[in-house]
Amino acid sequence: MELEVSERTRKAVWDGIGRKSARKIAEETGLSPEEVFAIKRDLLDGVDELSVQENRQKLLIQLQDIATDAYESFKNATDERNKAGLLNSALSGIDKALKELGRGSKAEQDRIDTLNGLRVRELLCLIDTTVARTLEEIADTHGLDEEELLGIFQKFLRPVADEMDRT
Repeated sequence: MELEVSERTRKAVWDGIGRKSARKIAEETGLSPEEVFAIKRDLLDGVDELSVQENRQKLLIQLQDIATDAYESFKNATDERNKAGLLNSALSGIDKALKELGRGSKAEQDRIDTLNGLRVRELLCLIDTTVARTLEEIADTHGLDEEELLGIFQKFLRPVADEMDRT
């Protein structure tokens, strides 16, 4: 559903997201609740992981700039009361920046760990399927016992897997 709406209306919907119901926003803007939902969906689809990440980085840089400016003002201040306030401002900005960097690093590491877990499962599934089909074909082609071949395969697989678990 493609709606032609003014920037003012889009801003009213955006400002209401999470604070007002669709019905309330519809009353305020003269739209139907369905139109409000369509605009909300369109607005939220425009906020992807990359734009959030870019905005976070931009705000973090601004916070660092504020902390740096406060520290420079502290170094140049002559009034002791003013100096203490400027130093506290600089330290607070640095503290917030460090906490945000730590939170971002943990979130990024969690995403990487999740992706790595999915990759491992995909690889194990691929290996399991490939080995099962290969052993079945080898057994059929050469008239061998499939269970005996699987035992040989597992005899070599288990020590390697155990070694990988230790490292």
